[in-house]
Amino acid sequence: MQTRIRPLLLVALVLLTWALPVGATEPLPLPDYRTESWFLPAGPGVTSGPVAGLFNPGAFGMTARAGTDLWYRRTAGTDLDQYGFALGRTLNFAVMGHEFAVDGDVARVWDFQLGLAHGNRRHSAGLGFRWATGATGRSPRQNSLILGSIERNRWMSWGSSAAFSLQSGAAQYLFDLGLRPFGRPWLTLNGDWTLVDGQRVFQDGVWGAGLEVRPWQGIALGMRARERASGDVDVAAVAGVTLGATGFWALPGFDAQGNDLGTAWLVRSQPTRAGMDPRALPVPIDRPRRTYRTLNLEHQYLTYQKYRYFDQRHLPWLDLLPRLEAMRDDPYLDVVAINLAGFSGRPSLLWEFRDQLRQIHEAGKEIVIHADRLNAGTLYVASVADRLSLDPQGQIAIPGVALARSYLKGTLEKMGLGFQAHHYLKYKSATETLSHDRMSDADREQRGRIVDVAYETWRGGITAGRRLTPASYDELVDGQTWLTAPEALAAGLADTLARWDGLLQWLQRDRHAGLASASALSNDSYPDEQWGRPPRIPVVFAVGACAMDDGINGRATSAYLRSLVHDDGVKAVVLRVDSPGGEVLPSDLVAAAVSDLRRAGKPVIISQGDVAASGGYWMSMNGTEILTTPLTITGSIGVISGWLWDDGFAAKLGVTSDEVHRGDHADLFTTVSIPLLGRIPRRPMSSGELDRMRDLILGMYDGFLAKVAAGRGLDITAVDAVAQGRVWMGQDAIAHGLCDRVGGLADAIALARSRAGIASWQQVELPEYPPRPLIKTPDLPNIPSLFGMTELIAGNLVTTESAQPIAATPLPDERPLGLPLIQAEFLQSVVAAPGQALVVMDPDLLPQAWLDTE
Repeated sequence: MQTRIRPLLLVALVLLTWALPVGATEPLPLPDYRTESWFLPAGPGVTSGPVAGLFNPGAFGMTARAGTDLWYRRTAGTDLDQYGFALGRTLNFAVMGHEFAVDGDVARVWDFQLGLAHGNRRHSAGLGFRWATGATGRSPRQNSLILGSIERNRWMSWGSSAAFSLQSGAAQYLFDLGLRPFGRPWLTLNGDWTLVDGQRVFQDGVWGAGLEVRPWQGIALGMRARERASGDVDVAAVAGVTLGATGFWALPGFDAQGNDLGTAWLVRSQPTRAGMDPRALPVPIDRPRRTYRTLNLEHQYLTYQKYRYFDQRHLPWLDLLPRLEAMRDDPYLDVVAINLAGFSGRPSLLWEFRDQLRQIHEAGKEIVIHADRLNAGTLYVASVADRLSLDPQGQIAIPGVALARSYLKGTLEKMGLGFQAHHYLKYKSATETLSHDRMSDADREQRGRIVDVAYETWRGGITAGRRLTPASYDELVDGQTWLTAPEALAAGLADTLARWDGLLQWLQRDRHAGLASASALSNDSYPDEQWGRPPRIPVVFAVGACAMDDGINGRATSAYLRSLVHDDGVKAVVLRVDSPGGEVLPSDLVAAAVSDLRRAGKPVIISQGDVAASGGYWMSMNGTEILTTPLTITGSIGVISGWLWDDGFAAKLGVTSDEVHRGDHADLFTTVSIPLLGRIPRRPMSSGELDRMRDLILGMYDGFLAKVAAGRGLDITAVDAVAQGRVWMGQDAIAHGLCDRVGGLADAIALARSRAGIASWQQVELPEYPPRPLIKTPDLPNIPSLFGMTELIAGNLVTTESAQPIAATPLPDERPLGLPLIQAEFLQSVVAAPGQALVVMDPDLLPQAWLDTE
C-alpha cells in the first residue's frame, strides 16, 4: 500500500506547491524544458532512464539497472552547442552544458544535478538538487530543487515534475502523458504540458506532442512537435537504433518554415528497450565458424534456494533455469560447454536439469560436459552430452539402487521403552521402524517398485545418451560398480580423459569454436517493452516436514498463499511440494489456501519434487494440475500414529513417579520426568483406548480419501484402491489419477502462464516464497530429550534445530553427528507427539540419493 501512496503524495505536493502564488521571473533561471529538451525522444515519463532524469528525477528509478546516457546538440547556423551526460539509478547524477551568444561573444553555463530515486516498473519517484557554474550572471541560473514521479500501467504512462528555485519564486511544472493503444510498444503516442511561474493550467502553458513506431525490434521512428511561446511550432524527427545494450538516436529539428534548427544526438549505455542482437548484422567481420558458451557448475549443489550472502555452494534452480533457456533460444550459439566437476543436486532437479539440456540439444546445440566424480544421478545428467570428458583421476560409481531399513523394536525393549503402533492400513509402514524387527510383505512390495523405477530411469537415460545397451549397463553395475577414468573410457561411459581447461582447448583447436559474445539480456531487463508491473506468478516452496513453524512452515506458508487471493497482480501460483508429510494441521492449512486461490479464479500448479507423499500429497491434491517427475515418490494417502511409553526405563535409572487423576483416561497423559532426557508417558494405552484410536485414525483416513476424491475428481472407492498408505513413483501416480503429467518446475511455470491466460510475449515476475535467508547461522548444541528430540531413540545420532522465523529459516543441511534432516524430522514427529495422528511417510522409503540433500 505504501508503494502506491508514495507517488500520489508526490503528485499532490507538486500540485499544492503549484497552487501557491508566485511571482513571474523572466528569463527562467532554471533549465528550461521548453527549449532545452530537444535531445529527448519523447517526454521524460515516456523516455525514462538517466537522460530523462534531468527534467523528472523519477525517471531514474524506472529502469532495471544503472546506466549512462550522453547527448550532444548543435544549433544550426550558430555553432552553439548543448551537451551533457546522466548516470546512475537510485543515486544519480547529471550534467548539462550550454553555449549561448551574448553581445557577440560565446558564454557557457554548466547545470549539475544530484538526486535520489526509487521505484519499479509501475511507479517511481525522485528528487534532485541543482546548481550551476560558468557564466551564470549572463544566463541566469539559480540553485533549485526538482521533484518528480511516474506512474505506469500497460496502456499509459503519466509523469509529473516540478522544479523550484531556492533563491526566488521561479518554478516550472511539467506533465507528460504516453498512450499505447494496443498495449504493446509498436505504437506510442505522447504529449506534454509545461507551465512556468504562476501560469494557469488550461489557459497558459505550452504543449508538446509526438509519436513513435517500432516496426522492428531495435528500430524506433517518430516525431516530436513543440509549441513556442510565440505560438509557432517546431518539429523534430526521431530515429533510433538499439544494438544489444547500446542505443543511438538522432533528432534533426525544423521550424514551422522548414528551416534546419540543428540535430541532437543521444547515446544510451543501458537503454530501457530491447535491441537488435549485434550478431545478426551482416557485417564483414571475421567470426569463428562455431561459437560456444561456458557454464561452470564446479562444486555446486542444485537445490531450491540459497543464502543471499557468502553461499558459494548452493545453486538455486530458478537461477540456473533462465541461463539454460537463454542458451536454448540463442540462434547464434553452437556449443554449450558445462563443467560438472564436484556437481550434485536433488534427484528431481537432476532430472529437470537433464530435461533442459535435452531441449538445448534438440534446438541444434552441441553439448560438451566435463566431470571428475560421477554417480548414477550425475552420470544421468552428463550422459546427454555429445562429448563427455572425465578427469584422468576421476571415477564413476554405479552400484545400483538399494533400500535398507533399520528396526528399533529390540532396542526399545532393551531400554525399557514400549511402543504401540496405530497401524491399520496395509502400506502405511512409517511406524514399523519402531514396532517391527523385519520388513513386512507390503512394505517390501512398494520398496521394490521404488528401486526398480529409480534404477530403470537412470539406466534408460544413461544408455540412450551413451549409446549402450541396457544389458551392457547392467554388466557394469554388477561386475565393476566403481570405474576408474580409464575403465570408464573403455566402457564407453566417457569420450576422453582431460580436465576442464583441456576440454576448452579442444573446442578451440579441434572444433574451431570461439567464445560467443554475450547474448541480449532477457526482456525482464527492459521495462519499456511492457509498461507497468508485469503479472506475477509466485513460486512457493513447501519443503521439509509438514509442521506448523518449521519444515514447510504451515502457518506462515498458508498465510502467504491466502494473501495472494486478493492480490490483483497475482495471476497464478506455482507450489513446489517436496515433503514426506508430518502433521495434519499444517498440511490442511496449505491445502485449504490452495482451494481459496482456485475459488478466486487463480490457477495453482503443483510441482512435485523428490517426494510429495502423505502430508506432501495432502498439500498437492487441490491443485489445478499436479506435475510430477519420474523420480518423484508420491501418494502415501493414509494416517498413522504411535504411542511410546515407559516400560521400565525410568526404574533402571532409579526414577519413580506417582499421580492422582480425575477422569477415566486422564492418567494416560501423565509422564515420568527424567533429568536431562525429558518426559515419557507413564503407561500404555488400554484396549478401549486403542479401539478409540483405531476409530479416530480410520475416520481421519476416510476424510483424507474424501478430500483426495474431491480435489482430483475421483470416486472414493477408486482412491481407496490406490491409497492404504501406498507410495507411487511419478508415472505410476499419473496412471492411477493421482497426478496429471510429467514435468518440472519450468513446465509448471509455463502451464501457470497458459492457465492464467498470459500471452507468450508478456513478461512475468516469479517472486519466491519464503524469501531467501540472508546468511547461515551456526548450529547450536541441543539438550537431548525423548519428548521433544530423538537422540536417544536414534541411538544418540540425531540432532534437530529449533524453529526460527520464516525469513531466517536455514536451508536444510545434513546434521554433523547424525541422520539427515528428513529422518530426524520423522522420528521427532512420531516420538514427540504420542497418540497424535500423522500424515507422514517413513523417510526410509527414500533411496540414499533422496536422503543426501542439502
